[in-house]
Amino acid sequence: MIKRSLLDITPISTSHNVGQKRVLLSATESGCDIKQIAITDLKAGEIASVHIHPDLQEGFYVLSGDLDVTLDEELHHCHQDDFVYVESCTSHELHAITDVRVMTIGCQIETKANKIYPFLFLPNLHPVIWGGDMLTSWKGLDHQSGIGESWEVSAVESSPSVIANGVWKGNELPEVIAKMPEEILGRQVAREYKNKLPLLVKFIDAKSDLSIQVHPDDKMARREHGKMGKTEMWYVLDAKPGACLYAGFKEELSPEEYKKKVAEGTICESLARHEVKAGDVFYIPAGRVHAICSGILLAEVQQSSDVTYRIFDYNRLGADGKPRELHTALASKALNFKVEEEYKTKYASVENQSNLVIDSPFFSVRVTELTGSFHRNLIKYDSFIISMCLKGDCKIKIRSTQDEIVLKEGNSCLIPAAIADYDVIPLGEKTKILDAYIDRMDRSLTGMMTRLFHL
Repeated sequence: MIKRSLLDITPISTSHNVGQKRVLLSATESGCDIKQIAITDLKAGEIASVHIHPDLQEGFYVLSGDLDVTLDEELHHCHQDDFVYVESCTSHELHAITDVRVMTIGCQIETKANKIYPFLFLPNLHPVIWGGDMLTSWKGLDHQSGIGESWEVSAVESSPSVIANGVWKGNELPEVIAKMPEEILGRQVAREYKNKLPLLVKFIDAKSDLSIQVHPDDKMARREHGKMGKTEMWYVLDAKPGACLYAGFKEELSPEEYKKKVAEGTICESLARHEVKAGDVFYIPAGRVHAICSGILLAEVQQSSDVTYRIFDYNRLGADGKPRELHTALASKALNFKVEEEYKTKYASVENQSNLVIDSPFFSVRVTELTGSFHRNLIKYDSFIISMCLKGDCKIKIRSTQDEIVLKEGNSCLIPAAIADYDVIPLGEKTKILDAYIDRMDRSLTGMMTRLFHL
């Protein structure tokens, strides 16, 4: 038997660092699935920001005061003696209208315990004729030359990622997503993409020039191949002096002029060539001609598609000693021949701040360079987060479950949507993280304010 007086219990901070609670009964004392029974006091105006428990059910009983509870964006006004039940994987936020006292009861769902956590992955390396040895050296792998691509997080059928940690260790990522699509992808993303991961992220090491190529949009890719189209972006990690890449046309061509230049081997003369350095970003929408050239190491975020149309390959031979296949006719249908004023993406880069780099219908990308612990609450996006560690090892600690992983430089992880409330903690002087996710929040004033406070 346990008998306690509330007044004898020392108040402690809540897990959200908002308000104080007194724990009447802890998980170690309950002897059952009850995680905790506590009394929480919030002052008027305090907000326990939006969060999700993937393996916990909660009940809130309002002992005194007025409280707004938002469940999956549905607002409920609560008063004394009201009770709110919150199912697992339901986003919820508590906003004290007056000083309020709430009894909270949490119950662990053992069948879901330890099933949702940040996923690390085994190496998924792709040798190519233009690949070098910079990538494997940077990632701390056994020296291998000719490795041009590391598929960091992939659900592509031909080369899926394999989970390297936790209870799902050894399982292919698509299989695990299929078991818990909404918890991992997010409810909106799961519905829109039919329970499939819509992004593929890579590190690319170009020792020599990649072929001149273009990707189809969703409509053409579905029509021609039954697949998703391919829009992508590049973040340059390192570049040798004078290294360049191609992105877009510098002069407008007709389809006939394009085919003639391809046949003559002079197509590169009509392309916009850009000298690059570390930190440069290029957004490559479907239809834009492009090529990474020698001496560049970069991170790539793209739609989850392997459809590429090769336009020109410098008349070189493939691994089999034969010229590689060109897709001149299909590329002509996919190409956008319009000349743009600017092809490089401009963005703000402020230390210890989440910097928006790309915000597109296909994915959003943020880059954060940190010298200290940094809190990210991205629950409102209802999306998975793919984090690529570009510089300096760090630790990622989930607030709702207290799970944590070490993310080493040159590696990536997937943070499921249900636990996208976490801290990034540098393990050295500094770390740099690139985050990719799907942003489906509305662009109304309310949505913009929500985005502002949950970046």
